[in-house]
Amino acid sequence: MNLVFCSSAVIRNKKDQILIMSRKNKKTFRNCWEFPGGKLSNFEDYFEALIRELKEELGIDIAKNKLKNYIFTRHQYRAFLLMMYTFEVKHWSGQIENKDNETLKWISIKEIKKIKLLPANTKVINYFLK
Repeated sequence: MNLVFCSSAVIRNKKDQILIMSRKNKKTFRNCWEFPGGKLSNFEDYFEALIRELKEELGIDIAKNKLKNYIFTRHQYRAFLLMMYTFEVKHWSGQIENKDNETLKWISIKEIKKIKLLPANTKVINYFLK
């Protein structure tokens, strides 16, 4: 069984909206939305991976001490087992830019229930709504 380790971010703005990204340019789940983030590279921890991914995808800087541990989830996809650590991000520096050429969207927690999210991301949202 293939294991994939990744970090993701529930980025909240001052209106309590969450940032999601389309997957139209990805090979799988093109009709879904996801939280920003990505796979860990060699020797990275979950914090380092998220800081790197948010810089690459959105052009923002996150201080490690501003990351709140949020939730650890695992999800069995057909081809791999995903081990994902999701952090809540409320503070960053820089302007959010679309560096991945994916559609970015700010959405309320109520509205997000109507959006087709990746299955592992849905588990995170369900945790938010408890």
